[in-house]
Amino acid sequence: MNAAWLRYLPAPLRERLDGRASVQAMIGNTGWLLFDRAVRTVVGIAVGAWVARYLGPAQFGELAYALAFVAIFQILAQLGLDSLVVRDIGADPGNARERLGTALRLRLVAGLACWGAAIGGMALLRPGDTGALLLVAIVAGSIVFQAADTVDLWFQSQTQSKRTVAAKSLAFALASALKVALVLWQAPLAAFAAVVMVEAALSALALVLVYRRYPAPGRWTWSATRGGDLLREAWPLLVSGLAVVLYMRVDQIMLRELVGEGELGIYSAALSLSTLWYFIPMAIYSSTAPAFSRLKLQSEAAYLEALARLFALMWALAGAVSIVMALSAGFLVDLLYGGAYRDAATVLAVHVFANIPVALGVAQSLWITNERRPQFALYRTLFGLLVNVALNLALIPRYGAIGAALATLIAQFCAAVLFNAFAAREILALQFLWLTKWTTASRP
Repeated sequence: MNAAWLRYLPAPLRERLDGRASVQAMIGNTGWLLFDRAVRTVVGIAVGAWVARYLGPAQFGELAYALAFVAIFQILAQLGLDSLVVRDIGADPGNARERLGTALRLRLVAGLACWGAAIGGMALLRPGDTGALLLVAIVAGSIVFQAADTVDLWFQSQTQSKRTVAAKSLAFALASALKVALVLWQAPLAAFAAVVMVEAALSALALVLVYRRYPAPGRWTWSATRGGDLLREAWPLLVSGLAVVLYMRVDQIMLRELVGEGELGIYSAALSLSTLWYFIPMAIYSSTAPAFSRLKLQSEAAYLEALARLFALMWALAGAVSIVMALSAGFLVDLLYGGAYRDAATVLAVHVFANIPVALGVAQSLWITNERRPQFALYRTLFGLLVNVALNLALIPRYGAIGAALATLIAQFCAAVLFNAFAAREILALQFLWLTKWTTASRP
């Protein structure tokens, strides 16, 4: 049967998609994810800008510092299992019970450990800074609740992300309303940190309720053997994910330490407009991952052709977003954040172009997962991290937030593109195949 939304498309598109259930499922799934992020973008930017105006650059920078620090432990608590669990269930749905149950228990234990580690880490990093310690302790509470995202892995494997969208959208709406109330009540900074944990708890509850209506066959089970196998395969992905978070967040931490919370507040305002577009490649990845796993088993040639098309799509989408955002940076910052954040416009115009390598890196993650080469992801991201830290040390003291934005942009391109020139030239060729075809077609 065709999807209900198909009848609203133009006739040529309907004919191309008619009877192609798997393609329709991917498009529909991506549509739900994009709709969710579009709503979150509009609401999140409006509410976030209001909160930033209320707090001012200094306090907004302190909150951003706590969020950046906790993000390191959030990725640790995920254990790098997500793509592996989705891959295994997509290839063999019969093993869903064991994979999901094992992943849930592992992530619960890791979440509790990481909550304590985040608090201890901040106490060591900034001894005597009770304000920063309080913010981290509150925000890090969300790590425990994120174990419920294991439910989302089931829906991803079945290309049914609309279930997750409904659950998380409700939690997001309630958290956004609470932020507005806190601004109106002139609440202290710690109250806004508490909203992060409240939203995580609400999201976990909503996911559990949705799963009860659309469960996987059978009861989830724990397998120590499977857990060990998953951890052995996942550790390079975990370290890779940690390296990704570090080179995406280390700029904020280093800005706070080298320049101050005010400059970090300016930088964070720009990031809220730049990084919000990262959801596009992630939504496409979530929707296409099961199909790529099946295609890899069916035909290597078709699998590589599909990967080349995905790279071309990422170039087009991310490139268009980057250009439009750079041209409108001044207008957007002034409209949303006001004069106190005016310097964020230049930062945004630079940082937004990191959307291109981020999108290419997300697309290549499909290749890394299906080729079972997690070590590649590790080496790629460690390379990017080293470049980013070195550039931050050189540029932040002299150029502040703009230097951090430039360092991130260069490091992202080094990790997503330049590294392939040494370690995976076949992927580098696929990343630029669209350019080869375009230049060939444009010749007289």
